[in-house]
Amino acid sequence: MFFKKFNLILKSNFFLVLLILLAILSIVHAFNISLSSNGSTDFSLSPAILFWDKINPYEYYLYSENTDKILGWQVPIYAHAIYIIFYVFTLLKLTTANLVWSILNIFFGILSAIIISKYSKLKNFEIILIICIFCLSTPFRNCVSLGQITLLVLLSFCAIFIQNSFSRNFLLGISYIKYSFMPILALFILFKNGFRALLISGLFCILGWIFFSLFLDQNLFYTMLQPLQVALKHSNEHLNRGDLFTILGFLKSYEIEFNLNIIRIIIILIVTLYLVRDISKYDDKLLILSLLLIVNLFTFGHLIYDYIVLLPSFVYSFSKRKSIYAKISLLIILYFWFGIRLKDYIMDYMANGFFSLSPLSYVTNLQIVTNFLLLICLYYMNKKIVN
Repeated sequence: MFFKKFNLILKSNFFLVLLILLAILSIVHAFNISLSSNGSTDFSLSPAILFWDKINPYEYYLYSENTDKILGWQVPIYAHAIYIIFYVFTLLKLTTANLVWSILNIFFGILSAIIISKYSKLKNFEIILIICIFCLSTPFRNCVSLGQITLLVLLSFCAIFIQNSFSRNFLLGISYIKYSFMPILALFILFKNGFRALLISGLFCILGWIFFSLFLDQNLFYTMLQPLQVALKHSNEHLNRGDLFTILGFLKSYEIEFNLNIIRIIIILIVTLYLVRDISKYDDKLLILSLLLIVNLFTFGHLIYDYIVLLPSFVYSFSKRKSIYAKISLLIILYFWFGIRLKDYIMDYMANGFFSLSPLSYVTNLQIVTNFLLLICLYYMNKKIVN
């Protein structure tokens, strides 16, 4: 009875207009922050400027005593190719570059929602509804306001719907620019389509790495692992939301003689390999996409803005919302998109006695484990929907 009434509310014109207005306000708010002095702090512009000035941004961060040329949190943790394709932004003033990248990010997000929804054959009002909810979510606003590249990664994952195998695998491989998204997708492509497809998917990053090394006149093997070196040095696991890598990191509190990072990566790769074999059994591309991205979130560390990649799961569950498993999936995703931030507001109010526009994010070990278990539950709920 409750869900029948809820469906009637969703179909009402007033509700849809209200949601559109709120979504516009959310986009404008994120856009304004991205252009402020505190915005676009993750936009990888300064490493790109360093690169085109013939300075290796990875070396600069790893070995320089003074890293003032890296603005905000624009640490070079991404694949070499990103600093090549960001060349166009180095030609612009800082404010103009932030403006253009923010507009592109909004475009990437809305386009991803349209592509996934159209694949699910949803009605136009349902597509508008999903776009509005997506734009209202905390991860979407964070991605735009911080200048993150996760919306580009999400759009790259949408290439899974392309029929042509070369185009599909090449465009999927663009997501490798953010290394935490690489293992699960690379293993899936290898299992599903073979080594040739895996090689095609790696072309974008491989060519970027080669150009990067030649442009700086540095040894290919010397520059190959530098992004990972920076990522391990820079990682702040206290901000991660719910993943196996972070949970295994709890062992740091004990005196362990072996290299914990290597052990953690090996364990996660074994878990990922097992799950990839499981996902490879399915033929529904949207279900595959949903499962791949959910696994990504609960294996490697991700901050809250990366939870925008739950969009395929949201659309998949919404399209099959008559199923109890789909309803549970939707509730879990809404918790990650809205509930976590609501909890931050409540915690901030309890600590300070008033509500602030940007409350601090509180992440405890218990919450990390809880979120991890919720993501595992989401994974199995998505699988159950088809049975």
